[in-house]
Amino acid sequence: MGTMELSKFKDCLASGSLTRRQINKVLASVGLVTVSMPVVRNAAQAASTIQVFTWSGYDVPEMHSAYLETYGGSPEFLFYADNDEAIEKVRAGYLPTLVQPTSYMIGRWRDAGLLSPIDTSRLSNYPEVFQQLKDINAMHHDGQVYGLPLAWGNSSVLFRKDLAPEYVDNPTWEILWDPNYAGRLAQRDSMDAGVLEAALILGIEDPYNMSDADLERVREKLVEQRPLLRYYWNSQADIEQALASGEIVAAYAWNDAYASLKREGLDVGYMIPKEGILTWVDTTCLIKDGPGDEVEAYDFMNSLISPETGVFLIEEYGYGSANAQSFPMANQDLLTELGIEDPDKVLALGEFFNEWNPEVREKANIMFEEVKAGF
Repeated sequence: MGTMELSKFKDCLASGSLTRRQINKVLASVGLVTVSMPVVRNAAQAASTIQVFTWSGYDVPEMHSAYLETYGGSPEFLFYADNDEAIEKVRAGYLPTLVQPTSYMIGRWRDAGLLSPIDTSRLSNYPEVFQQLKDINAMHHDGQVYGLPLAWGNSSVLFRKDLAPEYVDNPTWEILWDPNYAGRLAQRDSMDAGVLEAALILGIEDPYNMSDADLERVREKLVEQRPLLRYYWNSQADIEQALASGEIVAAYAWNDAYASLKREGLDVGYMIPKEGILTWVDTTCLIKDGPGDEVEAYDFMNSLISPETGVFLIEEYGYGSANAQSFPMANQDLLTELGIEDPDKVLALGEFFNEWNPEVREKANIMFEEVKAGF
């Protein structure tokens, strides 16, 4: 299994000690995308009345230390590795208390009648949550809050500053279209990645609801890029290795890859492109008619957005915290390495992943696959 032995992977998977990005790296290396993970129980969970459906890594005690102090144990957890897997499992009958989807999925959960609104007045840490995250359209509907921001991160350009010095002070997605680096560029094998990058460069105001004419403009941009790429990547670990060796100069990547290469002493940069940086946000949602005590569920949610939980997210996972007070408490050198030392600036420039118009998404998926195939 590449850099991780099978036995070690199984042990880490069972213990819940891997983050979702680590899981996806390993799975991608063997051609897999998602994995269903079993319910994890231990003696300390026995007294809990709530169940949490989440990504692996969000279950560790450091994520809910205040809840532990009150209740003496952790909730029951069930894990998923894909947003679509999560909603389909609940639609099929699994009923947790809380679920933690990425923000662009909240509308699908709500429209399916699976969510209850969240009373934020019952969350003492909520006033410290970044306003930019609270204002994401998916978080609220008809004056009610349905999503509680938890963690966030970016998708942008990771590049070798020593090999492409002209881009050090010129942050732009256009580097991934630069013919000077033909054969030394890499794109993520994801419609969302390629199509959204092209739409940002083209200045398309709402890529999630593009017209056919706009989709054709995006197609032309992606066709222009294809012969310049060394490959479309599935495993970010491969990108880190290729950048380290100099095989590639620039690629679509996430914050944690930047931090990893910086720790190796490589002269890499992580852009805040002038066209906008893509930002994902993981959230917590309250399941309608879910099991367990409501007070306990709110105590757990409040613990998730505490400053202390935020410091753990930053320092252990390289994610941004939803709580603004976490940043002055965290390792300042690490914040700089991650490119989030000024979170207000990063969030202000962020283009948050949003929910696609289903018809547009279908057309964009077909188009992206055709471009990759050379049609």
